[in-house]
Amino acid sequence: MSEPRTAEFQIDLQGLIKLLAQNLYAESDVFVREMLQNAHDSIKRRKELESEKAPEGNVRVKIDWEAATISFIDNGAGMTEKEVQEYLSTIGRSGTEAFRQELMKKGRSADVSLIGQFGIGLLSAFIVADKIVVETRSWKSRNPAWYWQSQGDKTYTLEPGERKEPGTTVTLYINNDHRDMLNAGDLQKTIIKYADFLPIPIHLNEEQSPLNTINAPWHRDYSQNPQAKIFDLKAFLLRRFPDTPLSVIPIHISSPYPVDGVLYISDYGTLDSSIVGLVDIYQSRMFVMRANRDILPPWARFVRGIIDSPHLTLTASRDAVKQDSIQKAIRESLGTAIIEHLAQLSKKEPEQFAKICQWHHYDFKGMALQNETFFNAVDDLVPFQTNQGMMNLPAYFHQANQRGQFSSEILYFDESGSATQFIMLCEARGLLVVNASHLFESKFLERYAQIHPDIRLRQLNLEGSVLIFEPLNSDELANYRQLILELSHLLPDRRSNVRLVRFKPESIPALTILSQAAKAQQKMQRTLQDPAIPEYVQKLLEDFQDSERALPVTFYVNASNITIQQLAKMPSTDDTKKAWAAIYNNAVMLAQRVLTNKDIEGMFESSNYVISRMITQTNKVQELEQKVNILRYDIEAQKQDFQAKLGQRDYEQTEHITCFFAMPFEKSYELLLEAVRRVLEDKPYGWQVIRADEEHQGKTITANVMKHIARSHCYLAEISDNNPNVFLEVGRMSHYENRPLIYLCREDAKRQVAADLAGHIYFSYEITEPDNPDIDSLVKQLRQEFAKRKELKSLRSEGKKIYLSADVLIRQADVSEKIAPLLASKYHTVEDFLAEEPESIAQKLDITSKKGSISDAQDFLRKYFELDSDE
Repeated sequence: MSEPRTAEFQIDLQGLIKLLAQNLYAESDVFVREMLQNAHDSIKRRKELESEKAPEGNVRVKIDWEAATISFIDNGAGMTEKEVQEYLSTIGRSGTEAFRQELMKKGRSADVSLIGQFGIGLLSAFIVADKIVVETRSWKSRNPAWYWQSQGDKTYTLEPGERKEPGTTVTLYINNDHRDMLNAGDLQKTIIKYADFLPIPIHLNEEQSPLNTINAPWHRDYSQNPQAKIFDLKAFLLRRFPDTPLSVIPIHISSPYPVDGVLYISDYGTLDSSIVGLVDIYQSRMFVMRANRDILPPWARFVRGIIDSPHLTLTASRDAVKQDSIQKAIRESLGTAIIEHLAQLSKKEPEQFAKICQWHHYDFKGMALQNETFFNAVDDLVPFQTNQGMMNLPAYFHQANQRGQFSSEILYFDESGSATQFIMLCEARGLLVVNASHLFESKFLERYAQIHPDIRLRQLNLEGSVLIFEPLNSDELANYRQLILELSHLLPDRRSNVRLVRFKPESIPALTILSQAAKAQQKMQRTLQDPAIPEYVQKLLEDFQDSERALPVTFYVNASNITIQQLAKMPSTDDTKKAWAAIYNNAVMLAQRVLTNKDIEGMFESSNYVISRMITQTNKVQELEQKVNILRYDIEAQKQDFQAKLGQRDYEQTEHITCFFAMPFEKSYELLLEAVRRVLEDKPYGWQVIRADEEHQGKTITANVMKHIARSHCYLAEISDNNPNVFLEVGRMSHYENRPLIYLCREDAKRQVAADLAGHIYFSYEITEPDNPDIDSLVKQLRQEFAKRKELKSLRSEGKKIYLSADVLIRQADVSEKIAPLLASKYHTVEDFLAEEPESIAQKLDITSKKGSISDAQDFLRKYFELDSDE
């Protein structure tokens, strides 16, 4: 047997350097951070060594596009020949680390914040550079300058340099794959990203102003004005983050590890359980990472912010934080700071705290369950969802007492899938109930009842509930016995049963309530989705689920419902069986429970049957409609013959422009009519607005409408309610295709409008505050819409006379409500009114005492409508 031999590793240094550079750092722009850190530490080192003699530190970053270089120039301590060889040329050895250890021996570690690690940091440059050149001169005057360069292989060159002043210039020759780094805008963003808070000014190219902020609000002294600190912190957060702070939490922790920064309570909702608190992390003012998910406690999902701690342990690439004892201690300290802030807020600013509770009450409840102090601070403040909206528990007790419930009892349910069903039933019975189906809520109520012995919890269980269901007497049940038997055979699961009861609201025909066996089966279904369950267990559960094709339920049929009463009297047919199946399916969907294959098959079968019946009935209706249309055509032809007999003389258009408004004669539309008149009868239009029941022109309503339409120059049609009379009038308007027609529709009725309007687009308007409508808002909407209509602009240019509107006389000319209608009925146009002397008008209308008012009205109208006095 040969003797063992000792041999040296053969290392491809060039390959190793490239490998380390490209795999140690996640992002290619990280070299900017490393170069700036080294410059910062060199400046700090010179300040420590030279004290008052050291100049103010600064760093300048220069781009040479043609040479494809980026240079980092500082006026720090520089390096001697020995330091270059010991630290710059030895991978893993750091001049910064050596100086840090030297200071620690002197007990000076707290005086100087050094953040770099030159021996490894320089590697990051080889991600983007083919060659690195360092020109350096030590702060000691007797030491010469040195010139060092490397292409990342096993050799480097070192020779005397020409630099005159102390400091260091690191120049990177950027490779072709990363020439985008030479873009000044991108480089500026990268510098701000990594070094915005670095306490030395950083300049790009020849810019005189530094790029970096240097000091964040927590770096400044606010001892004389603490409120200004909160203001500045909030302004800083608004610039930095996309959401809005509901409350600002200044962070200044000294023990067990120093932490500075700012946290805030976000206005982002956090119902999604996957959301966590996100924090940007800095170390000694240098950026480490964005949106860290582990530095805050898991319950603090509603918190965002920035922290800076020199003691966090970073990974080798310094773009992440190690989860060690230091990180855990800082996380606990931040959690304590958040709880203390919220506890103080609940005492000093209860209204603001209540607002925050509305946003994040689920997380507050979870946090309170983990911290007794916080629970005691917020147990009466956090809101719960009830069938009467969100309210805290004292408010719940007060309202429950007013409804006749026990004032010291909390009625609640915790079945999330059936929340809609619970709330509808309780509201119909006048019960106030808490929806505790969300995460943490039932546990919170249990803890609340433990702390307050006088409070009793009462969980609402619908199955057999006397609070919800009213049983029928024996005689009533006897009348429905055959029906119950038939329904039992229709249910998809043999274990299900039917109960005939009365419950409110009477509009609901039936409900389904899961049995305990069904609830266990649903729990099994959720377990199947858990990835932690072993595969063989999942297989057993799946086999069992396949054998259980339906869920057993109790089918509660409402004897107070009119549909149930009618169906119960009908003989059993295919149609009635399908109707009962549809009622059952609706009850299943109302419960919002997980559906089995059997449920789904039954729903499709029932809906397909209903669709088939609908198609059959629709075909019959269409046949009838065709017959009706033939009759309508004959009637319309007769009307047209009648119209021709009336003579063309009766259909001459008015001297002024008239707009016929097809609209329902309901009181709810009076506001719209008034608004339209305020717009069209006033300037710049001066048109008359008329509807079918005004100024009777014929002996019948039909004749009156036809004459109004024929005499008008344009039309409006209000189609919100699909009023048949409106559409009949629209049909008559279609005979005059060259006249403008504008459709109006309420915003809340757009989905109800069934007509296609032959491709026309309608204008949707909005009635604000229907109980107290604002006519000015409606006028503004109409005025803006009409101003955009080219067809209305064309009508205005025709030079027609101006309609004399009683409304304009009253609102604009201040004519009394008695005189204005008299003038408008006598003189249809402003021009006719102005053509006659006031005395003559007064005599004709028998209002000689109002001659002055008539004269004033004429003067006003001339100026208002800009009419010459000679006209």
